[in-house]
Amino acid sequence: MIFRIVLIVILIVAAVTVVQKFILGYYRRRLLSVVEDRFAGRKIILMALNANYFGHKTEGGKQIRGNGALVLTEDELWFSLAVPQRELSIPINQITAVELTRSHLGKTVFRSLLAVSFNHQGRQEQIAWAVNDPEKWRGAIEGLRK
Repeated sequence: MIFRIVLIVILIVAAVTVVQKFILGYYRRRLLSVVEDRFAGRKIILMALNANYFGHKTEGGKQIRGNGALVLTEDELWFSLAVPQRELSIPINQITAVELTRSHLGKTVFRSLLAVSFNHQGRQEQIAWAVNDPEKWRGAIEGLRK
């Protein structure tokens, strides 16, 4: 009896893992296609198809986090949220600060986040993302701001 229960649990976990990988693969392929179309012929300095968005500071802490594509070019930091589809473009010349933080709007993943402050429609805004090697992103953005 216990063997059957363990076997059923293992099968359920395996099925969930396969479905999750299929769904994540689909969204990554779709995001890559969007990035390739949008930035055709332009130099991409950095790209992350698994950037975890932590929200706009001015919209408060009740926003839902989400994954998407984060792209840095010579003149823009661009983000496309996978679900729901939403795009954001931040011109490099509008960025006022780039820092690493451990949390944003009361949310954390217990590692450094890339936090970008910028001017948006006459007010100061900040967004944070969890990305691989946030220090590399910070350095690249700071290099473009100079």
